[in-house]
Amino acid sequence: MRVAVIGAGSMGGMHADLLGAMDDVEALYVVDADASRAEEVAQRAGGRAATFADAVESVDAVIIATPPELHRAAVETALDAGLHVLCEKPLTESLASTIELTHRVEETGSHLEVGFQRRHDAGFVAARAAAAGRIHTIQLTAHDPLISPRSAGPGPPPEVAPTFRDSSIHDFDMVRWLSGQEVTEVSAEARRRDGSRPVDPREIESAIVTMRLAGGTLAVLDAAWLNPSGYDCRIELLSERAAVTGGLSPRTPAFHADWSAPVDPWRGYLERFEPAYRAELVAFLACCRGVRPPASSARDGLEAMRIAVAATRSHVERRRVALDEIPGLARLEVA
Repeated sequence: MRVAVIGAGSMGGMHADLLGAMDDVEALYVVDADASRAEEVAQRAGGRAATFADAVESVDAVIIATPPELHRAAVETALDAGLHVLCEKPLTESLASTIELTHRVEETGSHLEVGFQRRHDAGFVAARAAAAGRIHTIQLTAHDPLISPRSAGPGPPPEVAPTFRDSSIHDFDMVRWLSGQEVTEVSAEARRRDGSRPVDPREIESAIVTMRLAGGTLAVLDAAWLNPSGYDCRIELLSERAAVTGGLSPRTPAFHADWSAPVDPWRGYLERFEPAYRAELVAFLACCRGVRPPASSARDGLEAMRIAVAATRSHVERRRVALDEIPGLARLEVA
């Protein structure tokens, strides 16, 4: 299969490296606004640098790993060319454009998947299977490494906080995927590292988000960009049949009061989830060949974005927000 990676940053570079090592990828193209960066990544991965136009004309599938505000244009061009598309999350930078793109994908029946690689993590997959039966509670931990403080920046506050759109959107997708239920209500409490409550959602650095699901399951997300020890992402499920933990390992970057400290803790998400990213690409290519169904959809990207917007609104307005308040898209009737 001939594949193009659009975007040669850290994410696109990793996708290119993984694809370059796969036997069923017969040709690999790398596209980036910075031609020298595209060339560097292409050489490393055994592919070749190309312009976006040339790549679209030469491949069967594309992986889009550009900044979110560039996703929609790239997706639409690829779909117009009849290509299979795997787009990194978020599907687009805003709720309105995500709704519009999802509508277009569903109307045309195009093959588009969203980069929710945690659906392919071996531990998470096993936890989902082990917790079969009614799930009572879901707990998610998502601690990114400590970053420098970020200012709000110019312009009016956004509809969705960066931490919810760019990071927690994975966790919002996990809640739906693990439970098989839709989120109906969201409540968020957020802070900065000094303990203050940010007025502008762009300044959120840690948050507790509680979610009520349609089937009665309760979910809680503990999210932060403040972990001084590294990257920590795990889940806990309590069901009628089992109590299950996924993602806890000797490399979990936390002080373990009951046993020895972690050895070589995870430093970032690319390292922690590299096997999941590889499995995601294998599954995507298999879907392109008609071997298996898609692992995710534009609709999954939209629903996760709606939860992110609801969490932001809950923080800003200091109240529980029903998902019915957040614009969405009715499901198309299947003949």
